[in-house]
Amino acid sequence: MQNPKHDRGPDQGAPFLPRTREQMRARGWHELDIVLVTGDAYVDHPSFGVAAIGRLLEAKGYRVGILDVPELDDPGHPGSGWQRLPKPRLFVGVSAGTIDSMVTNYTASKKLRHVDVYRPGGKTGRPNRATIAYTAQARHVFPGVPVVIGGLEAGPRRLAYYDYWEDKLRRSILIDAKADLLVWGMGERTVLEIARRLEAGRNLDAIASTCAIVPKEKVPENARAVPSFEAMRDDVQLQIELFQAVREENSPGSRPLVQAHGERLVVQYPPLEPAPQEEVDEYYDLPFRREWHPDHDAAGGVPALEPVRWSINTHRGCLADCTFCSITFHQGRAIQSRSPESIVREASALAAHHDFRGTITDVGGPTANMYGLGCKLLEAGKGCLDRDCLSPDVCPALRIDSQSEGYRRLLALVKQQKGIKHAFVSSGIRYDMLRSTKGATRGKLLPLHHDLVKNHTPGRMKLAPEHASPNVLRAMNKPSFDVYEAYEKDYKQECAELGKDQHLVNYFIVGHPGTTMKDAVLLFEKLLERNYSPEQAQEFIPLPMTRACVQYTTGKDPLTYEDVYVPRGGRERRLQKALVRWRVPENQKLVEEALHEAEREDLLPKFRHALRQRAAKSKAQGRAADVDLDTCG
Repeated sequence: MQNPKHDRGPDQGAPFLPRTREQMRARGWHELDIVLVTGDAYVDHPSFGVAAIGRLLEAKGYRVGILDVPELDDPGHPGSGWQRLPKPRLFVGVSAGTIDSMVTNYTASKKLRHVDVYRPGGKTGRPNRATIAYTAQARHVFPGVPVVIGGLEAGPRRLAYYDYWEDKLRRSILIDAKADLLVWGMGERTVLEIARRLEAGRNLDAIASTCAIVPKEKVPENARAVPSFEAMRDDVQLQIELFQAVREENSPGSRPLVQAHGERLVVQYPPLEPAPQEEVDEYYDLPFRREWHPDHDAAGGVPALEPVRWSINTHRGCLADCTFCSITFHQGRAIQSRSPESIVREASALAAHHDFRGTITDVGGPTANMYGLGCKLLEAGKGCLDRDCLSPDVCPALRIDSQSEGYRRLLALVKQQKGIKHAFVSSGIRYDMLRSTKGATRGKLLPLHHDLVKNHTPGRMKLAPEHASPNVLRAMNKPSFDVYEAYEKDYKQECAELGKDQHLVNYFIVGHPGTTMKDAVLLFEKLLERNYSPEQAQEFIPLPMTRACVQYTTGKDPLTYEDVYVPRGGRERRLQKALVRWRVPENQKLVEEALHEAEREDLLPKFRHALRQRAAKSKAQGRAADVDLDTCG
């Protein structure tokens, strides 16, 4: 891996936040206000949460230190990672890292992973349930200092939750970690409020987007009680009631939730209103260096930086409500977009960087073409509980046509900046949002699509149809497969008209609730028609606070109460994965076994013919055949 240079001038970002006492002294600091702990290596880039929070606190005048990958050393040893920084004056903030530590450490089959791209040199070593482990160490090393937990591990576990790795219900992570406060959602404003209160000597009661353990007399009078941990442990179906409460009380001004864990009461306070655009701009206008800390050079750097280093995040939030995804409960359903001016400033700064070679790899967000999208309710932080934004079709209240035109102009503007040769969109695209919803043009592809194909696709466009079975797609809350097929046809035609040799890269999930073996074979049949076998298939993991997790644990959909088939055994999931990755030699016997089990032996001749075709083409063209077969469309 090529190491970024660290010899920037003043226009290339502020100095790194200190991760040692020596680096503090170089800044003239003799104490810290806040220490941020993370299982990741310190990368000063807006895509890395701890760096983003640290830079914002620094901009507001706080002295912040980063205690990254601290578990590499014994916390009791004088020279250990936990001794690198002094006890902070205000609080310690703890995050497991950019990704849930259990997902980072284990595959969906619960096998240990051998690479951790967020750590120095990609080496593993992050503790399981890192938030709990780090909080315990922080209490030992920094006694008497408030400990605040947050991030993608803590947030979805703020109330009692099902743990896939232990196959049991666990208590709120706030209880198990013994932290003082939990921040859920995007934490910038909440963390600033915590710092200001502690600076002023005030308590941390009733802060929006937090959870706290409170005495009975301090539970808000309007709080909505949800089933206790003990009741949920005894009756799995009560997870439906908890899910509904979290979903219904997920807007500014909604009621707090209170959940008993024995004698202790965990209160979840409602979220803040969506941040105004100028505030979102402020978060991304901070002087990030877009490099890993030079202390990690010797280990070979941090692999996770490379895919995002020259990317621009245009917005946050997702209104899609895919059942297996927790973005809605973390970033929110409201799309909070940056101004074009802020995005252009970042593009110009990238172009001026000494390592930049002219290509912005991504101008997007959780879903690229949701930039600027919304309606009056969403912009107030609310949502329709009886109407999904995109299912069964796109809600007419969404400003699809005008929003897409704004995103199209933004992409063109970025590409026009001096020093920028390419401005690609590598984030996922919602193909069901690429058609007009208004007037005479209703149903036709928007001008945005033409520009994406012509100017902003780096050879492959990423889409996530996820499955082909109507039953599975309904359980996933995804568009029907005929919507994808119609778009696939139009995409091919657009590429042909433009003379572009471009492809679609599709993402599929196996083992999702609702997927019988016959459903899995339906997907296989669609793939076989296209002579397509993706290199990867995502195995479903029931992540806390998602609708699919409730489907998995209860066998029911928590919104419709319909029974949902759940593939649980390892063998069944292996067969479903083999049907997606059918061209892999070791999967071919599993494919035949799955076809027999689903009573679809009629597909065996087609399957064997496709294998013979692939073998012949591979022999004739060598490795080039893999490219042909690993693309769709």
